[in-house]
Amino acid sequence: MTSAAAEALIGLENYSSSQVDQFTAPSTAPAEITSFTTEILSAAASIHNLIPLLQQYDGFLVACFSEHPLVEMLREHTDKPVVGIMEASLVHATLLGHRFGIVTTNKEWEALLAKSVRNMTLDHRCGGIKATNISPAGLKLAEQDIVNAAIAEAARELVEKNGCDVIVLGCAGMSGLESTVQQSVITLGSKIAVIDAVVAGYEVLLELVDMQKHGHGQVM
Repeated sequence: MTSAAAEALIGLENYSSSQVDQFTAPSTAPAEITSFTTEILSAAASIHNLIPLLQQYDGFLVACFSEHPLVEMLREHTDKPVVGIMEASLVHATLLGHRFGIVTTNKEWEALLAKSVRNMTLDHRCGGIKATNISPAGLKLAEQDIVNAAIAEAARELVEKNGCDVIVLGCAGMSGLESTVQQSVITLGSKIAVIDAVVAGYEVLLELVDMQKHGHGQVM
């Protein structure tokens, strides 16, 4: 999943001018993040490995679509930009349309993300959160046609039934599927935007790095 998310950044206009390194949680962390508990456990397993790396990079992107504790943990240890993909993509969503919808993975995320949206005071802009009932790991383990169909169906429902004009792909495992989802909803309206959360997070992070360092730097 980490490699696939990184591949989604290749080809972006500003990608070649930055060094992007990947970090995956150690084997002591949960294999996938499916709940509040696994968020906490993954952050705890990762933070000690990341602290020694803080001086090597100009910014950090936490590629979990949630209020992941690792974002605030890293901010406690560095004054360099730390961006979570959920925060970045939802800000993008408010700028691209009137009503956004989030496509997520397992059913548990619907309530968790609804709470996060309220915490960001964006509930008045959210048209709904729809689970595909495919776990984060399942996005990479299941047949791609099945994954594509499930995400496309959720996106269409958010547009048709909930009136969303922006669809946010609410998992790093969905990164790279922006065009696939766009094609699935294009017949429902030409002005429907689809946001790849990893790409949105990366673009926000680079802007913050540029503001802080007045130039392109290394990001992780």
